[in-house]
Amino acid sequence: MAQQHGNDDLIARMQVQRDAARSNALGPLRDAAGRRASDQERAIRLAADTLLDKALRRLGDGDAATARRFVDRALRLAVPGSEPGEEGALAVHLFVWDGLREVWLGGKQEGWLDRAAEADARLDGTAQRAWRAALRSLADEGELDAADLRRLRQLAAGVAADRDPFDGVPHDERVDAALALLAALGTVAG
Repeated sequence: MAQQHGNDDLIARMQVQRDAARSNALGPLRDAAGRRASDQERAIRLAADTLLDKALRRLGDGDAATARRFVDRALRLAVPGSEPGEEGALAVHLFVWDGLREVWLGGKQEGWLDRAAEADARLDGTAQRAWRAALRSLADEGELDAADLRRLRQLAAGVAADRDPFDGVPHDERVDAALALLAALGTVAG
């Protein structure tokens, strides 16, 4: 069985951490609470995705200040019992991964890896680690042709699949990194 990487690893690790923190001896009540918590997580993730989409559009319009406010709000989202910003950081990863996947699947793939490599070269620090984590997640799907897959894996080299690039990063630096990621995504998406 192939190892799961990228999104699956990150999501599974976060779920295990949340489940461990929430476990108690309440039996059926815990199951109902778990379902409500799961619904809350989905709602928070949807809200973050909406805010990030708005931020990407504002960046495209040249309105960086408004984009920054949307990203700031997205990164502050949290579900009860989780660390502030935890859901927002995961939402950024998923948003960038999904955007790259849409470029690849949506017919804009001509030269997309060149654009992704150029974007990677302009990023640094947290933004670059998060970018490469999204690239790695895309590579781990295994749906690309062999040459593109090799190149994508080279771009994503050195990124640990089980480590959140935003882990331990102060909020303002997270916002800066997320804005850089969105700008990179906008460049690749054209």
